[in-house]
Amino acid sequence: MSAFIILPGAAPLPGPATGGQHVPAGFRSPIDVAIVPGGKYALTANHTSHSVSLIELASGKVVAEESCGQKPSAVACSRDGAQVAVSNLWSGTVSLFQRREARLQPLGQVAVGPLPRGLVCAADGRSLYVAVAGADEIVRVDCANRTITWRTPAPREPRQLVLSPDGRWLAAASARSGQVRCWDTSNQQLIWERTIGDGFNLRGLAFTADGKSLICSHSVRRSLPVAKTNIEEGWVMDSRLTRLDLDPKAVPGMGQIAMDERSKAVGDPYGAALGGSGRWLAVTGSGTHELLLFEVKALPWNAGEPGDVLDPILTDRPGKFRRLPLGGRPLTVAFMATQDKVVIANYLQDALQVVDCETGKVVQTISLGPSVPPSLARKGEALFYDAQRSTHQWFSCNTCHVEGQPCGLNFDTLNDDSYGNPKLTPTLRNVTHTGPYTWHGWQKDLGAAVEKSLTQTMFGAKPTADQKQALLAFLETLDNPPNPHRGPAGKLSAGAERGEKLFRGKAGCIRCHRGPYYTSPGTYDVKLEPDDSPYDLWNPPSLLGLWDRGPYLHDGRSKTLEELLTEDHTPDKVGGENLTDAERKDLIAFLLSL
Repeated sequence: MSAFIILPGAAPLPGPATGGQHVPAGFRSPIDVAIVPGGKYALTANHTSHSVSLIELASGKVVAEESCGQKPSAVACSRDGAQVAVSNLWSGTVSLFQRREARLQPLGQVAVGPLPRGLVCAADGRSLYVAVAGADEIVRVDCANRTITWRTPAPREPRQLVLSPDGRWLAAASARSGQVRCWDTSNQQLIWERTIGDGFNLRGLAFTADGKSLICSHSVRRSLPVAKTNIEEGWVMDSRLTRLDLDPKAVPGMGQIAMDERSKAVGDPYGAALGGSGRWLAVTGSGTHELLLFEVKALPWNAGEPGDVLDPILTDRPGKFRRLPLGGRPLTVAFMATQDKVVIANYLQDALQVVDCETGKVVQTISLGPSVPPSLARKGEALFYDAQRSTHQWFSCNTCHVEGQPCGLNFDTLNDDSYGNPKLTPTLRNVTHTGPYTWHGWQKDLGAAVEKSLTQTMFGAKPTADQKQALLAFLETLDNPPNPHRGPAGKLSAGAERGEKLFRGKAGCIRCHRGPYYTSPGTYDVKLEPDDSPYDLWNPPSLLGLWDRGPYLHDGRSKTLEELLTEDHTPDKVGGENLTDAERKDLIAFLLSL
């Protein structure tokens, strides 16, 4: 089959927009790149222009650009090069296109579920797999039958998908759970599920050339306080590669490599790719604005603890490991057919960069649109994602507040003016409207809170007044995605309507969670034990976007809303009344709809 079939209910895409003529002017922000088989063209998913671009690599020209859904997050191409798919994060859809040489023909969209991220075209040429992060599942779209034919759980927040070279094995990496899963595509059976200990923000995922192993790039959270000396030693945050053997019976089945160099860490590792002649593994350091190149044969995989810094065997042997500065925010990386060249999607440069692995040089930079001067918010966005602002560049604001959302882990920082009291990273969505700040609500000024985080959590340089304003402008842009728990025009379900009455009445939630953001400026005794910080009272977090968060409470002790409302935060403890099981179910339905 040479083209996708529009699925039932698919909406036509705006267009035609060949050459970008119907795409709004502004930043493109490429978040993903795919090489069209044959190597002549590349495709990008442009996150902030809501478009997909087709680029002729030799000429460095954008030959076609088409609108897609809101905030595209990934792009994929079939093995015959004729079919293109783009996942649309905020639309909950996948946009489908037919490629005819230098043209993209929009075919339609298919609803797949909330927050679709990674996707890959199946080897059969008729279907694709999508990581639906907001539903914690992987789905298979069969284009011949015009249906979603398979759904399987993949907690929590599956982001990356990859298919083995022979098309037999499908793997997914879940960012918040630190888990990688592998399925047999011949029967859709889960082969194994493995947890990368202390791993989080799982990003790059690639099969080795022989198809026998997977390599994943990710961060590692240590348990020590976020103090400057601990950061310098690599005892707070590490960047690593993990190799997972495809054979579930392999012993040990897993190996790791530390990527950070002492005094010069790799902030926010992102894309990972193997390809070309098979000599190189390419990894992007998105927070440190660089490309890392490892010679595959020299990789010193460690079956145990790899240590906090890069194995000297790589730095002692010239050419086995290189760090190439790229600027901007390099994200995904892909090899060009059989060549030892890689193409990198650089989000903040609005460009593709082509790097020759042999020479270690950027040989081509391809702009995806007219140059646009950075706005104040765009400047703040660059600061937010910049790991070089932390001491020895170990992590950025984004490492813990991923795209403004919690990474789901506790960190022991000075945001409560003490160590020894790890706290769950809070959301930053709507943060400019939900003061005061910190779990105890002692911080009244957001600009001061930003400065304290930069200087006493990241232990970096004090921001200038202009930098603080830029960061505040970027934080102002952080909003919640459309809520999948609401019907057309935001309508509540019958259960959620009953839950809203309980929220405002019997359960007593409205006492602390009120107004448009379901929070309040006060601090309260919520009957939790003291946490040994200087503060006894708690500021209620905003409940907007609660469906896309978790765990809950200040230390993440409640893994689910059911657990929250039946153990440490029952309504009767905070001024309400006990609920029946049915009432609690309705209350949760309302909370998920916020």
